[in-house]
Amino acid sequence: MHDVRSISDLLSQIGRGEILLPEFQRGYVWKRSQVRGLVQSLYRKHPTGHLLVWRTYKPSKVRLLEARNGDADGDGHSLLLLDGQQRLTTLYALFTGDAPPFYEGEKLFFDLHFNVQTEEFRFWQKTRMQKNPAWISVHDFLRETLQGLLQRLPELEPEHRDVLQQNLARLGRLDQIRNYTYTVDRVSGDEFGVDEVVEIFNRINSKGTPLKKADLALAHVCSIWPEAREEMRAFQATMAERGFEMDFDFFLRCLAGVAKGSIRLEGTFLKIPATELQQAWNRMRPAFEHLVAVLRRDAFIGDDGDLPTASVLVPATVFLAREGGQFPSDSVKQRFIRWIYLAGLWARYSGATETKLQQDVALVAGSDPDPTHELEEAILRERGRVALEASDLAEVRISSSAAAMARITARARGARDWFVGLLIYDKARGTSNGSERHYVFSLPVLKKAGLDSAADRKIINELANRAFLARRAPREIRASPPSEYLPRVDDDQPGALRAQSIPLDRELWNPERYRDFLSVRRQLLARAINEYIETWRPDDVDDEDRVATEEFVRRMMEEGESKTVEFKSSLRWDRVREATNRDVEKSVIKTVAGFLNSERGGTLLIGVDDTGRPVGIDVDYQTLRKGDRDGFQLHLQQIIARDLGRLVATHLTVTFHEIDGYDICQVTTEASDRPIYAEDGNSDVFYLRAGPATQPLSVKETVTYVGRRWGGAA
Repeated sequence: MHDVRSISDLLSQIGRGEILLPEFQRGYVWKRSQVRGLVQSLYRKHPTGHLLVWRTYKPSKVRLLEARNGDADGDGHSLLLLDGQQRLTTLYALFTGDAPPFYEGEKLFFDLHFNVQTEEFRFWQKTRMQKNPAWISVHDFLRETLQGLLQRLPELEPEHRDVLQQNLARLGRLDQIRNYTYTVDRVSGDEFGVDEVVEIFNRINSKGTPLKKADLALAHVCSIWPEAREEMRAFQATMAERGFEMDFDFFLRCLAGVAKGSIRLEGTFLKIPATELQQAWNRMRPAFEHLVAVLRRDAFIGDDGDLPTASVLVPATVFLAREGGQFPSDSVKQRFIRWIYLAGLWARYSGATETKLQQDVALVAGSDPDPTHELEEAILRERGRVALEASDLAEVRISSSAAAMARITARARGARDWFVGLLIYDKARGTSNGSERHYVFSLPVLKKAGLDSAADRKIINELANRAFLARRAPREIRASPPSEYLPRVDDDQPGALRAQSIPLDRELWNPERYRDFLSVRRQLLARAINEYIETWRPDDVDDEDRVATEEFVRRMMEEGESKTVEFKSSLRWDRVREATNRDVEKSVIKTVAGFLNSERGGTLLIGVDDTGRPVGIDVDYQTLRKGDRDGFQLHLQQIIARDLGRLVATHLTVTFHEIDGYDICQVTTEASDRPIYAEDGNSDVFYLRAGPATQPLSVKETVTYVGRRWGGAA
């Protein structure tokens, strides 16, 4: 969509604050030659390009008041200038003699002049222009207008007046610059998804810095909450001093998660009122500060460099904001630290980051008192296991997620520098005492032993040949084989080698046994990491957590079915006919599909009747080959994969509870990142949760909803 706007109209919109400059835009950088070239082109009516604006929702009380009063711009939207900043800044300065409200830059130019006889544009030159009446200031003329100049002509010196009167046509042409029109291409958040807007911008600005989703999101936030950028910058600086230098993308994801339970920086996020964003920010800040304090003090994570990705901190931050900035219990805190370790170790966010992060944030933003079980289950479903094996460490580099976990484990085991005796981590201050990554077998030593090929480089540089020290080892050490210097370390620093999982068999310290050394150390490292992570698993029979979980389920049962909660008395057993019934299974499938297609997901409790009374799932157990929880979960997963597709499993978490002696199955369903259709015979049906019921939509209704909910991604 596009509009045609005159320069005069555009400048009025800037002055009224209707056209705003996004926060990601650079400052004013044009040179004099570019300013002069633009004005020459306008005067000659040459093309000077299009403008591009992003029309985004602005839920502002001021806008709503304007709309009620009938003002043209009171439509609840902002126009953010994506392309054309330099031109509009130049024009605003040219016509008003001032900088636009969004100006940031080194210098604007206000001394452009026009020769009415030669039609030449030049910047002020005293010797050329001072005594020549043919030269006039472009800025003064455009502010005064031709009509104003004509009214003032009798007051001018005769020579000056004669020159101007003889060249009125050229003055009129200069005055008409204000009516020069630009085609303003407009991309609307109601029509284009954020991904498409980013793609459009990057295509137009192919030679500039690529735009990201977070840039557009920040631009929108700042358009409705002008103080946001400074608030974030100040907090960013504070946290950087504590070792966690997070970017705006991280803060925006957390902000979105706290405000709406979703980290997607589009759609619903772009319609959050400024007051809600501020409230969410005020909850998020202390939550992240507390998390950082816990990581530094308890988890041996001194800065963001100790993490494979900062994304692992987003779910914990959202959860803490929900809980008022503190973990509700020590056991929940322990399990969150354990999950952060596992999510980093197993690269939870290495692929499809946004989708997985959205799934995890949806879990922690709900009302579950301890979502870590489901968070860990998601890793287990994806990886198949959470315990590290020695084979996982073969040829793994020091920059890997496993290396980050090995460093944390060494710190937790009291690792010290081998040569100066300093602890590599100061737990009291929550900071590292150094980050030297020492080669146990140095390159010169291994080269001398014949390990010098390109293939050998992989095993020379792997994690199993590295140790973490506070300072760089002395030069003579770096030239010596471990068989010469490790015995002294073992004598001078008792326990220091064990703390870093170094094999204590001294035969393995000889260069000719290097491959055997690697094999043994991989085993020791894997074992140490697994044992350390397991220390963060609280007792599974923790009374406090069991009671909290039971109370959570009971509360759902008491509150009854709703838009996000439904009860089923069984999975496949028809309690009326007293036989298995495929229609009962279809009813479960329909509910799961409806939750998946909703914007919030939902919870299905199987083994609870319509009144919220527990009846258990023993009747289902009796129909299964393996009549227990494992058999029940396997059958549930099979029918969901059959009717909804295997990929749906990544959006579901299955847990079991015992309520009043009855087994209850809880199926927690996250909102899907794509439409889900249920197979029904030879057709596919789109179900959607509407109030306390799940309904099939017609084809027309489905097309409308899918287009609104997922847009181009559908």
